[in-house]
Amino acid sequence: MTAAPAGGPTVTVAVPVLNEEACIDRCLDAIDRQTYPNIVEVLVVDGGSTDGTLRLVQGHRRVRVVANPRRIQAAALNLALDQASGEVFVRVDGHCEIAHDYVASCVAAIERTGASMVGGAMAPMAGPGWVHRGIAAAMASRLGAGPARFHAGGPAGAVDTVYLGAFRTELGVAVGGYAEDQAVNEDAELAHRMAARGPIWFDPAIRSRYVPRSTLVGLGRQFWRYGQGRAVTVRKHPRSLSPRQLAAPLLVVGLLSPWRRPVLAAYLGLLGVGSAREARSDPRRVPGYAASLPTMHLLWGAGFLAGLVPVRGRPARSSRSA
Repeated sequence: MTAAPAGGPTVTVAVPVLNEEACIDRCLDAIDRQTYPNIVEVLVVDGGSTDGTLRLVQGHRRVRVVANPRRIQAAALNLALDQASGEVFVRVDGHCEIAHDYVASCVAAIERTGASMVGGAMAPMAGPGWVHRGIAAAMASRLGAGPARFHAGGPAGAVDTVYLGAFRTELGVAVGGYAEDQAVNEDAELAHRMAARGPIWFDPAIRSRYVPRSTLVGLGRQFWRYGQGRAVTVRKHPRSLSPRQLAAPLLVVGLLSPWRRPVLAAYLGLLGVGSAREARSDPRRVPGYAASLPTMHLLWGAGFLAGLVPVRGRPARSSRSA
């Protein structure tokens, strides 16, 4: 690895991408503007983009493109981890825009706390139109994405997982990298294994924004996959299950049970309360918000329940050997 200059440890920024033409310039511009002086490389790991992503990537500093023939994010991140020359590994997604001091805040948190992984909260950016505005509001609300600190924010402290995540490269390699049998939820699964080496640390100073899905169909597909991914993690690590993650599966079970009517009535009441709160700040996003919540809850819950059943004939690949 590159030796650390006086300004602090060297950093590799890893950006897994696949057809991110709409967002990649903004993502890499934010990386270019980082205040931290010791970023030695930006590894853009491409899963076979067919749009203009790779053309746009060429105009940015310190970028090296790495091909990811397996396409999934866990494989992309492992390729970056294998090739990283920086002492600290900082993950940034292609549809994400990090604050100017993001890398500096990650390094400071690692050094100050001794945490195995650090990260901050997810802040969705609303696009034009009532649907996108409603999706962004739902993603930012406790009622929508849940009370986890990386969604809802809160004080600095130990948590079970963080958004994106930054850690010492050698530690990431030592624990085996990202689990490539996880099509999604690979970050939370890695955080669970990392926690044996030190706390997972949330720091509100680590700030970033991201572009959420723009349609309810895309949101539903995303949350179905999120639910399945969390179930895969729970099957491997039962102790990783948090009580908050049972809410959506129990809602699905309740709506299929003989008590479906009172469950539905209670749920619609909850949606009404949440929508009324949103109406106070921006009435235009309420229809999209009200449609997004059941899309997120029901698809995540159904995906989780489906993911608890192992798929026969498709042996899982474990994370890389250390």
